[in-house]
Amino acid sequence: MSIKYNRICFIGMSGIGKSSFGNTIAKKYNLPFIDTDTLIEANIPISIQDYLKTNPEESFLNLEEKVVLEMPFPEKIIIATGGSLIYCKKAMSYLKKHCTLIYLKDSLTNIQNRTKDFNKRGIVMKGSKTIQEVYHNRLNLYEKWSDITITYPEKFSISSIIALIEKEIL
Repeated sequence: MSIKYNRICFIGMSGIGKSSFGNTIAKKYNLPFIDTDTLIEANIPISIQDYLKTNPEESFLNLEEKVVLEMPFPEKIIIATGGSLIYCKKAMSYLKKHCTLIYLKDSLTNIQNRTKDFNKRGIVMKGSKTIQEVYHNRLNLYEKWSDITITYPEKFSISSIIALIEKEIL
């Protein structure tokens, strides 16, 4: 079976599973996979979380945007982005031009229940005081940019999410 989109880019909140599902789909269909957070960490000597503790968020967003704008696009690829890339209009426009953007969507409660320690993730807050505010502030942005939205079922299972993704891409 072949995928009907040459370049797929997963967007969504931190902890939603963009990297996990992106990597799984890439392996299953023998496609290259890029995680933009991995590209960013290759450009800084510390973790993203530590970078955000010691640098302004705008500095991180500029780095995130730069990494995406310089990213090569082979004919076929699966990409997982950082959750905050949604704040980088140039990078999102670039991805939208070259890829099919798939928004992985779930409730914040479910994401938090699956994410062992949300506080250990580097999260761009953009003036929000809580992760709930971040989540609600980003929802419209994810929906605005997405070509396809995949809403997770109430009862989460990896196989059911993979099936939902495959239903959209095959």
